[in-house]
Amino acid sequence: MTPYPSQPSGFIKISLLAAFLFLLSADLHCQDDCAAKIQEAQKYYDLGMIEEIPQMLSTCMAEGTRTQKIEAYKLIILSYLFDDNQFEAEKTMVEFLKKYPEYEIMPNDPIEFVYLFESYRTTSVFSFGLSAGMNLTDPRIIEPFTMLDMNSATTKNTMKPSFNVGLGVGRYITRKMLLNLEFNFVSNNYGFYDEISLPVPEEKNAINEITYTERLYKLEMPVTVAYEFNIKKIHYFVRAGLSAAKLTGITGHASRKYSEDLQPLTSENEDISYYRKKMLYGAIIGAGMRYKVPRGVITVDLRANIGLNNIVNEDRRYENQDFLTKYYYLDDDFSLNTLSLSAGYYFSFYKPKKQR
Repeated sequence: MTPYPSQPSGFIKISLLAAFLFLLSADLHCQDDCAAKIQEAQKYYDLGMIEEIPQMLSTCMAEGTRTQKIEAYKLIILSYLFDDNQFEAEKTMVEFLKKYPEYEIMPNDPIEFVYLFESYRTTSVFSFGLSAGMNLTDPRIIEPFTMLDMNSATTKNTMKPSFNVGLGVGRYITRKMLLNLEFNFVSNNYGFYDEISLPVPEEKNAINEITYTERLYKLEMPVTVAYEFNIKKIHYFVRAGLSAAKLTGITGHASRKYSEDLQPLTSENEDISYYRKKMLYGAIIGAGMRYKVPRGVITVDLRANIGLNNIVNEDRRYENQDFLTKYYYLDDDFSLNTLSLSAGYYFSFYKPKKQR
């Protein structure tokens, strides 16, 4: 038996392209048809002929573009309100809010639609999301200590960049106020610098220059309340709250330069968890913006975390003999102030409900 010749690959490609073009033309035709129906329905509404509008726009609610579906819903709701059919208007509004919970009132929306829209809870029941960003840490000196002469030494702290990532859960407690609970993994990086110049007969330009850098890792739980205010479609907010953090690791690196003619004496990175307290507490202030997207929000968050407690274990300050004798480094009492900028996405869960 002679086998049937296989179809050439070019024929298959042409068939697929024809099918795609047919579907595309059908979709464009449907969109054009919906646009015409919406225009016609708007004319009917302006003339007070509202009885045919729901039936006229039923296909557009299923087959139109997202914008066309929204316009169809709004016209149907307005026609029910015009006809004093509150039951059907509210039923359609609930259906609309379930499909488009992120919808924001537009300046040209009719006042009747706005009143009904705002009579429902349109904020999310709760939201869940991810965020990531960068931070700068400024160690705030509570009480200075140094192995050098305090009256002659120059001391300062240095800010260094690092990162933070986290999970967050938010819930509106009023229409404008959002309670937010986060679980973050944070790295902080910072340093200290002490310098003193002393005339020494045997040495030219004798100097003691001590540099110390520290990197800290912690699990942080901030709890904040944010107040929102809207400008067009962007929700701006200010926030305040508290945070508690548990240290998961901390390393220190010391360096001492005794003379300009000598190489600095430098330590390895050392685990210094023993010399630090396990829990850190902070006060949070900040501001940012939330932009609604389908089924969620994109957030940008700028915040300052002000350290409330001393990070150093005072009872163990003088126990690190290696740092004291080799590098002349002695811990100050200090807390950590952090400025962070983060961005994230929160998936929102909605449940439209009539307000009391």
